[in-house]
Amino acid sequence: MQPMGMARRNWLGIIKGLWVRSGVFYNSRLWGRRFSRILSVQRQTIALQCGLVNSGTVEFVPSRFLPSKAPKMGLHSSVEIMGNPKFSSIPEAVEQIKRGGVVIVLDDEDRENEGDFICAAELATPEVINFVLSGRGDFCMPVLAETARRLELVPIVDRNTTKMETAFLTPLDHVSAKTGITAAERAFCVRAISDPATKPDDFVRPGHVHLLLAREGGVLRRAGHTEAAVDLCRMAGLRPAGVICEVLDDDGNRATRDRLMEIAAQHKLPIITIEELIAYRRVSEKLVSQVASARLPTKYGEFRVIAYDVKYESQQPMAIVMGQPEKQKLPPLVRMHSSCFTGDLLSSLRCDCGDQLHMALEMISREGHGALVYLPQEGRGIGLVEKIKAYNLQDQGLDTVEANMALGYKADMRDYGVGIQILKDLGLNRIRLLTNNPKKTEAFNLRGFDLEVVDQVPILPPINEHNAAYLATKREKLGHRLPE
Repeated sequence: MQPMGMARRNWLGIIKGLWVRSGVFYNSRLWGRRFSRILSVQRQTIALQCGLVNSGTVEFVPSRFLPSKAPKMGLHSSVEIMGNPKFSSIPEAVEQIKRGGVVIVLDDEDRENEGDFICAAELATPEVINFVLSGRGDFCMPVLAETARRLELVPIVDRNTTKMETAFLTPLDHVSAKTGITAAERAFCVRAISDPATKPDDFVRPGHVHLLLAREGGVLRRAGHTEAAVDLCRMAGLRPAGVICEVLDDDGNRATRDRLMEIAAQHKLPIITIEELIAYRRVSEKLVSQVASARLPTKYGEFRVIAYDVKYESQQPMAIVMGQPEKQKLPPLVRMHSSCFTGDLLSSLRCDCGDQLHMALEMISREGHGALVYLPQEGRGIGLVEKIKAYNLQDQGLDTVEANMALGYKADMRDYGVGIQILKDLGLNRIRLLTNNPKKTEAFNLRGFDLEVVDQVPILPPINEHNAAYLATKREKLGHRLPE
């Protein structure tokens, strides 16, 4: 039973990687799962709401620590109780956070492979925190550096050697707490921490609220639950501080994805993945900006080369533009090309990348208008050195997909969100996409951008003895439309 389950999860990971990394969503950034209905909470007195030491202390508790609105009954979610489960949309999750509810967030199966309960610290109530604690994992509160500085929080170790580099800070309790262990005391504490008016003296240390430092830029910088919690709160218009707790199964192990889906359906909670959140942010926020441009005469005619910076990332993609594609009645030809040092620069015969690059420029040149976006996604996203390692494995008999997976990667790790943003920055709304990959076309039409692919134009370079097997694998395993 266990090996079969593991194999099934591995195949799901492969399918997820193929669909997601090519930018395709299966609604809600891509897989599926679970948790509990939260009772509506009335705005009661502090004594009842937070369980303070005695009623005599009530008058001294600032009212600003009370949530402005409580979670509602009957939470909406895309998780189906009957039939095939599916993930919720990111807007659904954001709306749930905005009203003080709980969301289940999963990370990648190749990372921690766990699901966390997440809610907004600003709106935390004893009932919500009690539910979050039912996850039975570590109760933590992600915050940004600004909060850490305000409350004089420091890393709990001098050198962080954890695998995921989770940045634990000084744990706190509110100064008014008896012990700080109850759900009411923790709810009060996290609300106080999120309040920009509180000071270091408002808290005692160490405490029962474990603070985590989230990276600026959120999941675009680090694909962890810490950053996801802060992102969701920020997107909901709340203070960038969340509450997270891992969900454990009845046997004490991490809850499986299937179990998490059941929990979400049972309690009508939105359930999303961090990968979905990354994709959503990459298309819903403007991340690209032009930093340089110049005239570029080539053997195919005169182009304009434009260099871009990408916010929170080190990559610098390029756009190679001919004419004025944004002003044409006929949707222009566009190529979204991932970098290939061996094919583009060395004319390697192992792939068809270099041929496709030059064919695309020539086809655009014949029409006089169009664009090629050059994305630094070597080796379907694994990098140049890892691609060379994959080549060596292919020489030993593996195909291109098997080689990437043998190195610990998904079959295709590319993402086209940045490329789509560049096309929008160029003023394009309707395009004809030069590609043999239908998933790349779907990535455009399913990303939520006002950018439509009206035609998928094939780009078929010649086959040779060195790339025949490679192209066959692309056709049979990656779904590329290539001749038999």
